[in-house]
Amino acid sequence: MNRERHATDRAAGIAKMALLVLAVTFIANALVRGIQDTYAVFLLPISDDLGWQRAAVSSVYSVTFAVAGLSGPLVGWLFDRWGPRRLYVLGVFAAAAGCALCSQVQTLWQFYLVLGVLFGFAAASVGFVPMAALLSRWFRERLNTALAIGHASHGIGILLLAPTTQALIASFGWRQAYLALALIVLAMLPLVLLVPWRRAVAGHPVYMRPQAAPGDGGDRDGLPGPGLGAAARTAAFWGIALSFFFTSVAMFSVILQTPAYLEAVGYSPSEAARAFGLLGLLLPVGMIGFGWLGDHIGRRRAALISYVITFAGIFSLTLLSDGPSPWVLGFFVIAFGSTFGSRGPAMSTIAARLFGGPHFGRIYGSVTALMGIGGAVGAWLGGYLVDTTGGYLAGHIAAMIAIVCGATPFVVVPAIART
Repeated sequence: MNRERHATDRAAGIAKMALLVLAVTFIANALVRGIQDTYAVFLLPISDDLGWQRAAVSSVYSVTFAVAGLSGPLVGWLFDRWGPRRLYVLGVFAAAAGCALCSQVQTLWQFYLVLGVLFGFAAASVGFVPMAALLSRWFRERLNTALAIGHASHGIGILLLAPTTQALIASFGWRQAYLALALIVLAMLPLVLLVPWRRAVAGHPVYMRPQAAPGDGGDRDGLPGPGLGAAARTAAFWGIALSFFFTSVAMFSVILQTPAYLEAVGYSPSEAARAFGLLGLLLPVGMIGFGWLGDHIGRRRAALISYVITFAGIFSLTLLSDGPSPWVLGFFVIAFGSTFGSRGPAMSTIAARLFGGPHFGRIYGSVTALMGIGGAVGAWLGGYLVDTTGGYLAGHIAAMIAIVCGATPFVVVPAIART
């Protein structure tokens, strides 16, 4: 009887710890990534106040994403070397400092330094790299679902912070709005400090071994994971990286310009902000839904379905150029919002199964570096095409081409297709 009770209590303790790790990574990513993407709401106020062209203001977001992506290998190395406690504390302080300093900047290079470099590093420090490294230690059969929930935090952040930020800007101005966001970030610090990180890093006691060897589609318990060099010599590594890159180009060339585009075709600023917030509402629904679907019909099929829906959503956005339409806007919000980021959990799960092990943090950080670069390219490209063409159609066409490129590795790379 005592032995059974001990086993039951131990299982309950393991489950609680797994859920705590999921909750903390969810909250941290929701807050910091949510603030990162509220820059779309700041786009027009900053441009109007400082008199900058759209491409210049958009380029700040590009730098943020580029730094976040390029910081991936460093963040992975710091996670493997330091552990998550120091990394998360550093990320919280960097995010709060970035928001506070944004309220004081006057020149473009200051924006690059503060919002681009400082906040970009902060987003990487509490983002997908440590999240994937931690969740892969606690989940196996349901890793795809767990990562889907974790990635869905991005949408929750947008849902909560986009309308909040719009209200702050309308009431106090964009500079004071950034100061308020800095205080919101600092409020997360006690949570980060109270987490039992040593236990969180230890992982599930039953399956702490890597789940697959590179190039192998199934579990292989007990095998040490590959190093970064070995992983980088596989087609799967570069297939995942390029899928991240092109998908990010497509999504961020569209989403950053969406509030401004909706205003240009006849919607009010508040209506545009609400539509942008609804994208965030649907993002977690789509991530979790496609994560569940991937567990049942396979990650490859679920990912390809999501790419088709995204393509249709971007195409529908072009139809709004004739004027506001609740039906077209509704379809865009549902199609684009429900698939925004929906490939991330599948690609993260595939990476964990192929390359899991003591070096997974730096491997995954290196893979996601191209996601950050893709987001930077997409954010810049969207603004550049608006400035050079005087409209949004060229950016939408470029995004649809990038979506097709992002889906290609799921078809042509065998290890990705079968894992």
